[in-house]
Amino acid sequence: MKPLWFHRCQLANLVLTSDNIFRCKECDFLSNGFAYKCNECGMHTCLRCQAVPPDALSCPGHEHPLLYYFDFHGQCSACGLDIKPTFSCKDCNYSVEPLCMLLPTRVSHKCDDHLLALTYHDIHDYSKHHYCDICEQKRDPNRWFYHCTTCDTSAHVKCVLGEYPFIKTGSIYKEGDHPHPLTFVKKIKLYPECTKCGEPCEELALECAEPECNYLVHWKCMNPYASGSRYLTVRDF
Repeated sequence: MKPLWFHRCQLANLVLTSDNIFRCKECDFLSNGFAYKCNECGMHTCLRCQAVPPDALSCPGHEHPLLYYFDFHGQCSACGLDIKPTFSCKDCNYSVEPLCMLLPTRVSHKCDDHLLALTYHDIHDYSKHHYCDICEQKRDPNRWFYHCTTCDTSAHVKCVLGEYPFIKTGSIYKEGDHPHPLTFVKKIKLYPECTKCGEPCEELALECAEPECNYLVHWKCMNPYASGSRYLTVRDF
């Protein structure tokens, strides 16, 4: 059976790398972590996708094992999007795409003092509970979300993980036309203005570490991958 990240080029051409930002050919997320890069075609596969086995997987949100199907067409039970291929239960109408299978089961967020747990079913029947405590918008109770049982905090996956969950802050961005190295940062306080667009730099940004240089820019203003991808940011669920 082929692994999920089976590559058409020779396996000898794959090298482990972590020296740049890339878009994974499997999950299509941007990342600057470790990946396997093909020296022949230049494609990257992140270690999260590489670690997904090709055989049956157990999913905490479902009682039966899930098998991987390359030719599946349907809807993801976690995020609600139309997907192919996917992990699917042969006995039930339950399918989860690889990206959702890779979501962290516990995460920290400033909205709560405790770790938030990835939750697969909403036990509340009343619609007043089906809101995100971060963005204060409605949640689909049939989709996965993050929850704190102690504080009864619930939030969308996207609101908890942010737009670019797999780009590590503090790392150096070596591309672009700025003469100095830029560092990935997340601006939460003060919100200085972006050098390119003039808007406040909230969330992920690039900052020059040179003392005399005040260069600061949104990642979205610098992002060379900003178009042509369905999965560049966390989905709305």
